[in-house]
Amino acid sequence: MADDAHVAGRRAVLEALITGVPVNRVYLADAARGPEIDAVKAAARARGVRYDFVDVGKLGALTGTRDHQDVVARLSPVAYASLDDVLTRLEPGQPAVVVALDQVQHPGNAGMVARTAAAAGAAGLLLPTRGGRLVNAEVVRASAGAVFRLPVVATAHLGRDLETLKEHGFWVYGLDAEGPVSLYGHEFPSRCVLVAGNESRGLRPSIGHAVDANVRIPLASGVESLNVAVAVAVALFEVRRQRG
Repeated sequence: MADDAHVAGRRAVLEALITGVPVNRVYLADAARGPEIDAVKAAARARGVRYDFVDVGKLGALTGTRDHQDVVARLSPVAYASLDDVLTRLEPGQPAVVVALDQVQHPGNAGMVARTAAAAGAAGLLLPTRGGRLVNAEVVRASAGAVFRLPVVATAHLGRDLETLKEHGFWVYGLDAEGPVSLYGHEFPSRCVLVAGNESRGLRPSIGHAVDANVRIPLASGVESLNVAVAVAVALFEVRRQRG
């Protein structure tokens, strides 16, 4: 797969945002000002797409041209779903498991989680638009294309979306090496969310408040933790095993 695609130019980026083209991020030159720039920022906020002000040289490096009009959008190779899309696909009371990543940085980890989630029959994968890894070419490669097989939600408010899932009968579990509940000693409900945090910092406190319980994977003495993608895989297939 080729490197991530980009759209450059004020009108082109605005149209991409307004028409629903899957956009991962918008970059604006530090000096960018004017009504069109304000419109781009407003459209990005409405879509929950992160935008950053950067040195104009970065825009040239991204596009290979100076004709970018101070605005560049990085596109996603997948069309993101909404959380409503994920919930609408479920029948009332239908068992389901959803995976959420809280600021997981490495594309290999995000891709392997996507592959495992698809293999385990997860109903969806939630990725925050800020601070974490959205779907790009590296994630697609790491997933071996499996990321195209499940709904991926680019969420601007992970904590709020976890609360919405609770309102639809989901219980939320954080994967925590120090968690008080053993993965193998807990009977998971028919609807649950597995949340994994950043590779070094774990779950943010704000996300921890939305978690119903933290579960740990029992490890042999001397081993502190598992790679985040491995931990998600172990937890997903324990949930699947319990359901027969």
